[in-house]
Amino acid sequence: MDEKKGPIMSLLNNPWFRGIIVGAIAGLLAGVVLFYLSVSRSTRITRTDLMSRVNNADQLSRSDEVDDALLKYEEVLRKFSEAKYPDIYARIKHDQGICYTKLARIADKKENLTKAIRAFEEALKIYTVETNPVNYATTQNNLGVAYTTLAEVRNKEENLTRAIRAYEEVLKIRTIEKYPVSYATTQNNLGGAYKSLAEVRDKEENLSNAIRAYEEALEISIIEKYPVDYAIIQNNLGTAYTTLAEVQEKEKNLTKAIRACEEALKICTVEKYPVNYATTQNNLGVAYTNLAEVRNKEENLTRAIRAHEEALKIRTVEKYPVDYAIVQNNLGTACTTLAEVRNKEKNLTKAIRAYEEALKVCTVEKYPLDYAMTHNNLGTAYRTLAEVRDKEENLTKAIRAYEEALGIYTVEQYPLYHEVVVSNMSEVKQWMKAEHQ
Repeated sequence: MDEKKGPIMSLLNNPWFRGIIVGAIAGLLAGVVLFYLSVSRSTRITRTDLMSRVNNADQLSRSDEVDDALLKYEEVLRKFSEAKYPDIYARIKHDQGICYTKLARIADKKENLTKAIRAFEEALKIYTVETNPVNYATTQNNLGVAYTTLAEVRNKEENLTRAIRAYEEVLKIRTIEKYPVSYATTQNNLGGAYKSLAEVRDKEENLSNAIRAYEEALEISIIEKYPVDYAIIQNNLGTAYTTLAEVQEKEKNLTKAIRACEEALKICTVEKYPVNYATTQNNLGVAYTNLAEVRNKEENLTRAIRAHEEALKIRTVEKYPVDYAIVQNNLGTACTTLAEVRNKEKNLTKAIRAYEEALKVCTVEKYPLDYAMTHNNLGTAYRTLAEVRDKEENLTKAIRAYEEALGIYTVEQYPLYHEVVVSNMSEVKQWMKAEHQ
């Protein structure tokens, strides 16, 4: 679902919130592929008993009774040696990895993902590309998902590089000819990993790789056969193009981003998929705001505002507080920019209201960086509003907002942001000084 401002910095977890205002859309192509690997059964009672116990543990895992499942797996592992039944050992290790990946969603993310990775790697000592290619591909895919998620909390570049390597291993088996649907799933996952890696190095190259992967996935996930998957990938493609537009061919790539978002909205209607609808509308709004910098400023900003307002019909502060703050911050930016070309006072008042709404969620305790950024934006809106009314009052409010931002953007920790805010505040103070002379 990558978003760009406000709590976006807190959310770079999912293809829908990275880099732009990427994002948390759920779909058939996201998350761990929960394949439970098959093992041929033997007529021997010992093996039969072991398999029965493993199947029971798998059922607990599928029912999200993960802790109980892990206890059962450990219990089974104590009853045989890896050398005697390597295939059962590999299956249990894979399924333990699934359980730890699930646990990481709710608690101890770093610790549980590390355990998941260790379990998948144990399974891969048995599942080789030569001896068991299907289970090898499944395990590599889930390993890639674990590394991608771990990158959100630790060693981003290193873990994303490992995730990409895992997905590329998967694609040696999951070819478009033999396993078209799994091929599309893996390409989508690969695209997400490249898009996230673009945030830390080789931006243009990695975004180009991400786009290529998403376009490969769309060779299979066509709108007629797999409409939901089609929409997910189109949204991800749109965010990749929006980010690529920051470094090359701005107008061309933003136009492609808008087209991709509009394709996603053919499926993600407000009635059928309200959450996905809101995510895509927000991303569409960001693309229009950026496109307004190069052409049709008033028209594109008007479209951006309309898109963000559509997103807010779903992203309410009660149900989705963080997403609500993201959209409000983006709405504030669009309104501030539109104030440069029409209805200055009205649009700045609207921008200030949006930033203040965002700050109901982005508190200094919970989201200090977003709090600081939003206060800087708020200060700019007040400074510009001072040009048309209540000059001294609005300039004073602008200074207060900048001071709040500087409480987080210290010169030691964030020298560049500190310099920007100090410069903004200095201009306001000079203006006030001139007014009093």
